[in-house]
Amino acid sequence: MSKYRAKIAILSELMSFPTINQKDWDSWDLKPEVGDLVSLSSAPASKWYLGWVVEIRGLDDYPEYLLESIEDGSLCWWGNVGLNIYDRKRVSERVTWRWDDKQFAFNGRWLKVGRRNDAYIVLPCWAKFSDDGSVELNVRIRFGMNEFSYPRTFPNWKKTLMKDMDSYYKECCEVYEKRPPFKEAQ
Repeated sequence: MSKYRAKIAILSELMSFPTINQKDWDSWDLKPEVGDLVSLSSAPASKWYLGWVVEIRGLDDYPEYLLESIEDGSLCWWGNVGLNIYDRKRVSERVTWRWDDKQFAFNGRWLKVGRRNDAYIVLPCWAKFSDDGSVELNVRIRFGMNEFSYPRTFPNWKKTLMKDMDSYYKECCEVYEKRPPFKEAQ
């Protein structure tokens, strides 16, 4: 027995009036912009209870917003509704919120490369995907013991194989081992 519609009704109402003293929500003094994460208010329950602003059209007094549902990525124009805007700074810090499932899977394979190589000191960082289809991989040092970094951009993340990532990870470890020691903080 599916409870999808009950879930939508619950989430629509909860997101219509964000709670906890509007923590991290800006709804009254900001105008929505393309790229904002918003919740609908004064709107019927729907899978657009929380979505991304994709496009804005119309007059300033009666704008319409094309929203992309976080549920399934479907698009719908909304007008004559209220929008609560989630904190833009927090959204910009959470790049994974815009990833698709294939990007999560790719990142999982990159992290798996580290596990297969018994990563302890040199650890894979989360992937950074670009709009042009490239991806930047990088490593960090456990516990922030130093600022070692060795980023590499692969031109097409969809064609980057685990063996490519494995070779790159091993190269990172070799470079880290051969680098001059970092000076201790005084």
